[in-house]
Amino acid sequence: MKQKAKNLKIGQRVKFDDEKYCFTVRAVRHPFVICTLNLFGELYYTILDVENNYRGSSDSDSFSYASDECIALAMCALHGEHPLKIQNAISQRNRIEIQIRDVVDPVKH
Repeated sequence: MKQKAKNLKIGQRVKFDDEKYCFTVRAVRHPFVICTLNLFGELYYTILDVENNYRGSSDSDSFSYASDECIALAMCALHGEHPLKIQNAISQRNRIEIQIRDVVDPVKH
């Protein structure tokens, strides 16, 4: 499973073992991957740390994951590079092991 997580690419759909629906890979910058799921008008997200093989929500409420720009800023903060020096990390309390059931490539038109 760890190898699958390390090879994720933007646009792929990821089915985690413990989730009913697929998340879409929105950003990849080693070791982090940000995935989102829009379900019935609600936006859900998960951040993967592929080196340490866990995923979870952010420990900060400072970020939105609704647009590519917001996701890019959240990714910068994960790497300690946010322009306003805002920090971001995966919540220690809510993290779980990455368990990927399936990865689907985006449909090419």
